[in-house]
Amino acid sequence: MDKVVACQTCGLVQEVGEVPKGCVIKCARCHFQIFHRNVDSRMRTLAFSIAAAILYFPSNFYPIVTAEYEGQYNQTTIFQGIKALWEHGQYFISGLVFCTSMFTPALKIAGLIFITLTLDWTRWKKARTYVFKTIRIIDPWNMLEVFLLAIGVSLVEMGEVATVHPGRGVLSFASVVVLTLLATFSFDPRLLWDPPEEKRIYE
Repeated sequence: MDKVVACQTCGLVQEVGEVPKGCVIKCARCHFQIFHRNVDSRMRTLAFSIAAAILYFPSNFYPIVTAEYEGQYNQTTIFQGIKALWEHGQYFISGLVFCTSMFTPALKIAGLIFITLTLDWTRWKKARTYVFKTIRIIDPWNMLEVFLLAIGVSLVEMGEVATVHPGRGVLSFASVVVLTLLATFSFDPRLLWDPPEEKRIYE
């Protein structure tokens, strides 16, 4: 049976026939792959998500930056930064930093793990759809990459007036950034709606 699909690059709507396993179909206009399925999408997404979940806690509660200035030694974690903003009355900024650096990444990781673990549960189809939609909504608010860049800039700028070193949490933080990106790119959303016989082929 022919299927009507739209190219992800140029938007051209076209009909395609049955695609043999291991083959891909390219757009007639821009030659972008329009019917390519990610190999082992489910297991790779689950592996990356679990790894990100394990590293999530040290990345947020271990020191991100250690600084020494005029004999004073200080370590700063993301949680301590949020707490300090709250105590100084910066409630909006504190809440924004908490949501973008701790809440939405945790929600995204938990959502991806939930989706991949329940793909075989037919009764949870609507729940998985809602979770995936939620991930798509909160994804632009996931600011881990921006925070990692800010940490790098601060290390360069503050190095002129103080001795600044990356803390123990930087490696975990960077790993969470990479792993969440890999988990997102690895997941094929068509698994949410594939019939059971096709899902076993592509997952």
